[in-house]
Amino acid sequence: GPQGQMSAQRLLIPTLRALLIAFALFEAVNIRLYAVRTYGRVIHEFDPWFNFRAAEYMVAHGWGAFQAWYDHEVWYPLGRHVGSTTYPGLQLTAWGVHSALAAVGRPASLNDVCVFLPAGFGALAAGFTGLLAWEVTRKPNAAALATAIMAIHPGHLMRSIAGGFDNESIAVAAMVSTFYLWVRALRSDASWPAALLCGVSYSYMVAAWGGYVFVLNMIGIHAAALVLVGRYSARLWRAYSLWWLVGTAGAVFGPARYLVGWQPFQSLEQLGPTAVFAALQLWQLSEVMADRRRLDATETLKLRLRLFGYAAAAAAVAVAVVLPEGFIGPMSARVRSLFIKHTKTGNPLVDSVAEHQATPPMLYWHYFHFTLFVMPLGLGTAFFGKSDAKLFLIVYTIVGFYFSAKMVRLLLLISPATSVCAAACLDSLIAFNIEALTADDQPPVEGEEEEAEQPRAISPPPQQPPQPPQ
Repeated sequence: GPQGQMSAQRLLIPTLRALLIAFALFEAVNIRLYAVRTYGRVIHEFDPWFNFRAAEYMVAHGWGAFQAWYDHEVWYPLGRHVGSTTYPGLQLTAWGVHSALAAVGRPASLNDVCVFLPAGFGALAAGFTGLLAWEVTRKPNAAALATAIMAIHPGHLMRSIAGGFDNESIAVAAMVSTFYLWVRALRSDASWPAALLCGVSYSYMVAAWGGYVFVLNMIGIHAAALVLVGRYSARLWRAYSLWWLVGTAGAVFGPARYLVGWQPFQSLEQLGPTAVFAALQLWQLSEVMADRRRLDATETLKLRLRLFGYAAAAAAVAVAVVLPEGFIGPMSARVRSLFIKHTKTGNPLVDSVAEHQATPPMLYWHYFHFTLFVMPLGLGTAFFGKSDAKLFLIVYTIVGFYFSAKMVRLLLLISPATSVCAAACLDSLIAFNIEALTADDQPPVEGEEEEAEQPRAISPPPQQPPQPPQ
């Protein structure tokens, strides 16, 4: 009957959606195994080989020995202290997977684990991109499409091919999971536990790749933007505070502590999010004080200005008097080169690498293909129906494209953003066309149907008056 058909239709669409997601995740792994099927289970390129050698040392000698390891066979004749010059998240992940497989009775060689790890994390990145699209659009079809696009996105593929055992191969998944958990924490007042998970995910991102600075500043900029557009809430204060506390602790005391050190409090490119954390504490304090004193908007503004003025004066005294000279350092040469044209890092090795150069426009088509054209339309949909997640997508896309234009390797950072925007655009186009095609098939309104069934009365032709005889 009609009810059975409607029930079947309700089941069909979610089933097709689930099949699309499953197929996308399968292809995310399958397409990355091309090099393995062609050349075998080998690790390629220089950096992946160094990372594999470091993973071998960690598995053979343990975590403590790895941190103290001074490798005399690299950077000859100087050598290299590996523990303070390597983000160890990649090696720890390989070690963890290798140990877990052995524990469940499915042992695999460390070489095989390191070869297949990027392909598996490529699928994870695609899945988290779909979840991010769901939080932004709240449309399941857009989430499925974003998963499928990210699974085969060339901008992501270039750093996640099987055998490419490099930091970026796991860092993209960590970055997208952090972004997803951040916007998930802002969904409702009861979503604060997601902020704790976001801090844990960010800590893993810090251990995995130096690009964590981008993730750190993206969340800080988004929180500041929410306040500027009038979307401050206790939910934002709670989520940001939990994320910052857990994430900063993970960065300073986590696996990469010898490399990160106290940079969240000293490095100029990381002080912004720390300042946002302090500002949110003052803003929440002003909200509580204004509520208790029952102040109006003008009095609340005056109170807020006083609190921020006192805090700024205290910070100035601390920097000038309390902190030792040189405690707060300048921006690193690599970060400074992203803002000043033609600035060199001063390191000939870094300056000579092609991926550290400005991005030629043709590479956007090479790595983003059709998403480059539909992405602006999808980004435009984020301006309709205000939400914290949509503002995050807007900020992420704009900031990400700016930095991607400054350095070729940073194209990787905006692959998730272009996937979400493209999915939002395609979802809107598909929904529009389906609505247009099915508009004529909609049943008429009950009153209109009865009116249509009644035959119209045929009125007789008007009577002509008789003509007088001539």
